[in-house]
Amino acid sequence: MSAKQKQAHRTKGNVRPSSSGRAAELLTTSGGSMMEFVGFGALSGDLGYVPANLGSEEADSSVDADFRMVLRKLSKRDVITKLKAVQEFGALCKEKDLDAVKGVLPYWPRLYNKIAMDHDRRVREATQQAFEQLVLRVRRNLAPHLKLIMGCWLVSQCDTYAPAASSARNAFQGAFPPGKQTEAVVFCKDEVLAYIQDNLFNQTPATMSDPKTTPQEEMEQKYNRVITSSLLALKMFMGIVPRDQQNIVEDKYKAILNDNKLWKFGKHSSNMIRGALYSFLAATCQTNPTVANQFAEKICPVVLHNLDEMDPVVCSSLWEAALYVLKEIQDCWTHINPRKGMLPKLWSVLKNGGSGSAAAIYPNLLPLLSKTPDSVIGQGVGFYQEFFGNMKIGLSQEKVQVSPGECAAIVTAFVECLRFSLSQHFEDTEPAEAIYTHLISDQLLSLLEASFLEEKPAIAQSPLYSLTVDLAHYLEKQSGSGTDFRKLSINSLLDIFWTNLDVLCSRYISVTESDGNKYSLTRIADFLENFKTPAGLKKKTKGVKFAEETSKKVDDVDRKNGSEKSVERTDSQTQELYVPPSPPNKRLLSSVYKLSGQSLVFAREKNSTTHLGFLSRIVQTYSSESLFLELYKHVENDAMETIGTEVTQAFFQDVFLPWLKEFDCDTTCNVKFIVPNLLGIFMALYRCSSPETNQTNLLLLTRELNSSEVFYILVKMILETQLDTTTRQWLKGLDFGEKMVFFTENLCQRSLEQGNLSTTEDLESSWALLTLVLSTDQNFEPVISPQYVDKMLSKIRTALPTPQHAWHSSQEELHRCVSFVCDVALNFFSSVKSCLMLTSTEDLLLALFELNAQDNLSLEGALLSKVEKTWKLGVTALVQQKRSLLNEGGFFYKAAEFIKDCVMHDNYDCSTVDRLTMLSDLALALVGTIAEGLSTEEERDFSNPSVQLFVDQLVISTVTQPLEGWSSWCCLNGTLTFGQKPSHIHVNPSKIPKEVVPVAFNTRLYSDAKCFSIEQETEERTESEEEQSRSDFCNIVREAAKMLAYCDCVLGCRKQALQHSELCKVTALLQTHLAKLIKVLKLHERTSVVQFLIDRSLQSGGLAALCLKTFLENSGKAFHCNINMLAMAGSLDRFSDLEESSLHTLQVILPCLSLDDLKSVLEVMAAKILSCDQDKIAEISGAVGALSVFTRAAELTLNMTGDAACLKEMCQAVICEIVLWRHQQDDIFVFNSNITDNMWSVNNLNIELVRFLQLYVCKLPTQLEDAQWDFILCSLVAWVQSCQESQESLGSTTDIVSQSLCSETSNLLSSIAFCMRNIVEQQADAFPDNLLSEWQEFFSQGAYETLLSMFVWLIANQDVTKQTIGQDYLVACMGLALTGCSVENLKNHQLPPKLIADDTSNLPDEQQTLLNYLCPLLLCGNRAVQLTAYRLLLSVMPVLASFDENKDQDKDELSRSPPVALMTVLDTSSAGVEHILTEVVVGECLIIEPYSEECPVTMAYLLSWKLVLEFFKGASPELRVQYATFLRDSSAVHNLMINLYRIMPENPTIHLKDNLTSQPPTNRLSSSKNLFGEEPLLDIKGHSTSLELRHLACSVYHTALQDLPAIIRQWWTSQDKRTTAVVEKFTTKYVSPLLYTQEIQAVQGQKTTFKNMLIKARPNTREVVATYTVEDFSMELVITLPTNHPLGPISVECGRRIGVANTQWRNWMLQMTTFLQHQNGSIVNGLSLWKRNVDKRFEGVEECMICFSVIHGSNCQLPKLQCRTCKKKYHNACLYKWFSTSNKSTCPLCRNLF
Repeated sequence: MSAKQKQAHRTKGNVRPSSSGRAAELLTTSGGSMMEFVGFGALSGDLGYVPANLGSEEADSSVDADFRMVLRKLSKRDVITKLKAVQEFGALCKEKDLDAVKGVLPYWPRLYNKIAMDHDRRVREATQQAFEQLVLRVRRNLAPHLKLIMGCWLVSQCDTYAPAASSARNAFQGAFPPGKQTEAVVFCKDEVLAYIQDNLFNQTPATMSDPKTTPQEEMEQKYNRVITSSLLALKMFMGIVPRDQQNIVEDKYKAILNDNKLWKFGKHSSNMIRGALYSFLAATCQTNPTVANQFAEKICPVVLHNLDEMDPVVCSSLWEAALYVLKEIQDCWTHINPRKGMLPKLWSVLKNGGSGSAAAIYPNLLPLLSKTPDSVIGQGVGFYQEFFGNMKIGLSQEKVQVSPGECAAIVTAFVECLRFSLSQHFEDTEPAEAIYTHLISDQLLSLLEASFLEEKPAIAQSPLYSLTVDLAHYLEKQSGSGTDFRKLSINSLLDIFWTNLDVLCSRYISVTESDGNKYSLTRIADFLENFKTPAGLKKKTKGVKFAEETSKKVDDVDRKNGSEKSVERTDSQTQELYVPPSPPNKRLLSSVYKLSGQSLVFAREKNSTTHLGFLSRIVQTYSSESLFLELYKHVENDAMETIGTEVTQAFFQDVFLPWLKEFDCDTTCNVKFIVPNLLGIFMALYRCSSPETNQTNLLLLTRELNSSEVFYILVKMILETQLDTTTRQWLKGLDFGEKMVFFTENLCQRSLEQGNLSTTEDLESSWALLTLVLSTDQNFEPVISPQYVDKMLSKIRTALPTPQHAWHSSQEELHRCVSFVCDVALNFFSSVKSCLMLTSTEDLLLALFELNAQDNLSLEGALLSKVEKTWKLGVTALVQQKRSLLNEGGFFYKAAEFIKDCVMHDNYDCSTVDRLTMLSDLALALVGTIAEGLSTEEERDFSNPSVQLFVDQLVISTVTQPLEGWSSWCCLNGTLTFGQKPSHIHVNPSKIPKEVVPVAFNTRLYSDAKCFSIEQETEERTESEEEQSRSDFCNIVREAAKMLAYCDCVLGCRKQALQHSELCKVTALLQTHLAKLIKVLKLHERTSVVQFLIDRSLQSGGLAALCLKTFLENSGKAFHCNINMLAMAGSLDRFSDLEESSLHTLQVILPCLSLDDLKSVLEVMAAKILSCDQDKIAEISGAVGALSVFTRAAELTLNMTGDAACLKEMCQAVICEIVLWRHQQDDIFVFNSNITDNMWSVNNLNIELVRFLQLYVCKLPTQLEDAQWDFILCSLVAWVQSCQESQESLGSTTDIVSQSLCSETSNLLSSIAFCMRNIVEQQADAFPDNLLSEWQEFFSQGAYETLLSMFVWLIANQDVTKQTIGQDYLVACMGLALTGCSVENLKNHQLPPKLIADDTSNLPDEQQTLLNYLCPLLLCGNRAVQLTAYRLLLSVMPVLASFDENKDQDKDELSRSPPVALMTVLDTSSAGVEHILTEVVVGECLIIEPYSEECPVTMAYLLSWKLVLEFFKGASPELRVQYATFLRDSSAVHNLMINLYRIMPENPTIHLKDNLTSQPPTNRLSSSKNLFGEEPLLDIKGHSTSLELRHLACSVYHTALQDLPAIIRQWWTSQDKRTTAVVEKFTTKYVSPLLYTQEIQAVQGQKTTFKNMLIKARPNTREVVATYTVEDFSMELVITLPTNHPLGPISVECGRRIGVANTQWRNWMLQMTTFLQHQNGSIVNGLSLWKRNVDKRFEGVEECMICFSVIHGSNCQLPKLQCRTCKKKYHNACLYKWFSTSNKSTCPLCRNLF
């Protein structure tokens, strides 16, 4: 039996689960003896007594209920539970009152002792933190319980987990003041030692943890940690107990030391335990030397025989113990065998270099050596040979070589020990030459030699050289004190040292670099330099204090106040190891002179750069006349007798200058190394020579040398030293100044010559020299005289390219030259005071400024930033020095004129926004720099009058010029009504119009630099200046508004399509900055601007009126409420006689009028229309202008009120008047005639008539009477006919008249169709009886037939990608009108036949012609054309599939193609989309920019699929199978799925809010939460967006999953693992919930009922229940949709069944699953097929004997193929599969040949 079966059954009626808490409660309430507490004291894991009763009154009430619960949680084994409980305990200690906290104290110690040693370090840390909170609250109330916890508390303070130990120490310090801590520990001394002894000797891993629940590894870890902490706690205890009380616990110490288990810890596998043991032994020797001596036999071998311990955790404690053993145990050497037990271990440590612990081990070697007795050292050099030889072996280890710290520790210990060893033999009675020679020659100098030769300077970079030099100084100092014997001994030692050192150095001086002398001379120079400036003087080093060597041993280090400080060398116990050096002795100078002379010979005769470097360093270190005399002897030995001048001058003229001239302008040698070393020798000469000699030498150098490299190094060396009078005079003198001008002129001349630049090194040195001499010295004074600075800057200016002088050299040379000039100028501007007072400086600054505006130079971004930084620094300096900004001929005047020239002149080509923005940014950067220079605060002060004057200087004066190309759009959209025919002039959108450029520049300038000053009133400006400033500001605003209006009109309806054009970019720029400028204007200033614009509009109209309109639109509606536009325009009387200018003004101010003013305008205009003379109807001053204003005012009024009653009478009067015109003056109506044959005034009147009628139909359709409807419909057809007769002019790029009238006629048709479809049908009683029928049977057919043919002709005869505004607008209007065309009208179209010869489709010729015309339009580049074709095709798609129903189906035909014309478009667009998305991975979204080349291709692809799916949905189930097979076999579905997952957004809810607002209620589901729940709007007159394409892709995917679930399910299962996961995750999250919600809603809302079958839905469980009942048979099927529907399989389960056999039931269940899995349709469709199958079975139709189904699961066919023998029938598909899989052609039933 299983474990579950073994459990006893729960008592009947006991429905509550078991509870240990409730059981504990019953212990006190069930009677019997009262138990106050429960616990398990006998167990090893006893957690102490925990109060268990929560309700008994007799229980201990001192424990708070919250504390009781927490204490119970602390007994749990789970780590997280304990951790949270401990944290909660700490929080309760802070929150609860003191009595509640004190009530916990009796139960806390035993819990603390347990959890403080917990295995989890987080629990231990939290325990100590909670304990701290407890002790902070209870304070002295802890005293009664102190002995129970002190042992564990001390051990916790030594926890191996530092945060836990730190928390325990914090708790301890918080519990006791510093003076009471020792008393507290002594008070608990017995308990503490007992606790530690128990841990060390009694506890085991099994007793510390529960073996049943704790892993062995965890037990071992806890045991090792507790033992380590206990040993460290014992050490801490010894340090805390005062010395005078140590004897009290001496017996306890002896008991611990006497236990053999303690000494086994020395061999323990845990390094922490071993280290803790040595720390304890060291503390024992330090605090209780008497006890240590008693146990010396055990302590000494354990410590001294294990010196080879290499573990870093152990070695520091071990060596501390070793030193204390040697110091405190007097006879320690008698308890060990040094030769066998200790020294081999020591040699091993030294040979291994400390094994990574040298920093911890080697500082202890000197104290160890000082405590080593003579008996161990012995006689001779044997011990020293082993000791120092092993140290050198260890120093050569690779791990030591790569660690500077390790290497330094070993070298320091080596020299200190060697020094100590030498000092032990100063007083020897026997000669010590052998020992001296060994220690100096064989040990110290051999180590020096190794440092000279090593490739990696590990030893050379250690303190070896400084320590050796200090040793030499020490010996020199000791050689003059003491007894004669001592002096003689030390002098002999010095002789050995210097003799061998001289031999060593001379040996390597005589070796050339080719012989392997690669590093030695450099290292020897380093070593010799230490004698002059030892490194020990610069910093303190930790070394041992050497007393006068009167004894052979180092004195013991005193201990202060019983502290634990011992032989550790601290700063208070040491002194500087290095004594101040004495003047160089004769031995040293003799060696230096000898080595210098040899180096000079090698450097000159063999051109050894290594010897030259050595010589330069030695000469600079030991410079003196005697040194140069010795050097001169080595070179000019015969000329010594004839020297009549100073030695230094003779050396300079005879040796140095000829030598330096050899390398002057020599590019073949390593000048960068040789020249600095030679000039280093010169600087040494300079320090040893007289001023006169130095002056002579400097002049000679200036005249004789021509290398910029030499001069750069020389000047740099001089400036780095403290300048004297001689060098100052030389730098500011004539010779040096002219030399620098010569260098500058030569460099700039070469820069301007093409291809004549020298090497990069030559250029860098030349520019570096110029930078250096144009800077300041240490006293911040110019290096050279100002007159030469002026000349040099003038020369540098010529090296820069200017707009007038092009650059002829390469781009690389240009960048290099500009960079060098910037370096020079930047240094000059930043370092030299009053630098901008020079004229040449301003010229250079202007040249640098102009560089930023020369985009033809193609300077890199970093270099441009460098140029900008340079001129900004110069401008700041100029502003601060001169303050005056607008001096004619000055920098600022020239800079302003230069910027204005760049903006205005054609030579600079400022026709792009990028160029304009660059110049604007440059101007603003200059203004900002000036403001920063003048400002005394951190922020820029643009309100400074000087800054504003300069801004005014930058403003470009604009000349009023006539602007063209703007009137076309105003005529098309009805913004303005023109008295004359507007001319159409094309404006290139790829460039900014010339008239717009200066206005855009001024607008940007004022927006960023003037707004701040306008907002603040400055006291420094007078009232007239303030008024003039605001007047100029308003002028800029007016000009900006005018140009913005102009640009908007030029762009027209193509603004979105041309969003990347320069014209559209500058429009956006003007829009942004105009809004900012208007915001700054005060109310009265805005009113003043409006008044000015109204006056100008009343004078000229046209663009002035548009300027007014733009300003009003950007001012906001709140401003409109504060002004009376009619009053400002001169009241309504001003418009009683309309002229073109006054008409335009009235048209643009109408939106700003109040409702009362609008009604007044309507009354005046209506009266004007009704009283108009017959001969003035078509004039602006007659009916045209009044009708235009009336139409716009009526629309605004209706929009504001929504009440048509107020306008009913006026509108009726106007339309009646229009009908009267029709009868009286037929010639003013353009009916059935060519539009171009009429005058503009007649066409203009008809345009306004169409707009008025459209308004009437849209806003007041129920007010129209029967005769008026007849007039409108007849007029519509007549206007459409006129448009057809003017068809040729519609495609013209200049005929705005025909395009405007045709566009408005199309809009009227759209309005009428919408009214008939949505208003007339619903409110039939409010309209004439025959209105709808007449529209459908007569008017609509004629209008749509004509308009469709016009649309097709227009698209076929023009390039839609290069249309004008009029053509674009016309196409959109016609397309929108055609979308109202009914299916019957489309089927009866009058398009010319267009058929394809090879087309075998079943469609009638009319439908095929329609497809052949419209399908190719899906690939059109015009969005309106694409959407129009899509809308028309979408309406006819459902009926096209019906034409395939009557075709005789071939028995073997398994697939059928949708219409060929549509599939051709799909294939073409699919190839394009594949090319676009070829590099995009499935699951990543490619954002296709609107109006890009990729956009129309992608749109055509998605629209084609929408049409295919709509066609598929309209087909019968049998045809769907064939269409689906074709789509699957042609890989169309596969390509669709892959492409959709590269177009759909990763998060389809990101733009949900914006998208939903544009959707009509009928286009989205009420429960939609993403883009899949709604159809995209696809507004023909709208604009394309990237979201629209992604939304359309989501719609295609949603529709495909609805209509093709079986194919997509098959596709999904065949994909790779990554694609499958991406598709499933996306579909499950965003689409599946919508799909199965729609399936459930379809079941619930189905209108058709099935005979014998009832279908119900269960929305909450995604289930559909179908109950089929026939006579006595009844069966129920439960269909469950998966969460990833339709990707996952649909589950079909058995419900109730009556009278159905099991076999038949299983067959029907299988058939249902097959139908649902393989049919492409909804669940209802699947159930319908299954019902048909079952019905056929009951009707007697035999099943297919292969699939046992009447209707085939995938193609819905009946069994047709019959066996001639057994007469059984089979499905075609089943029999085909049987033949192909069985490889037989026999009947599956009778096995006869089929």
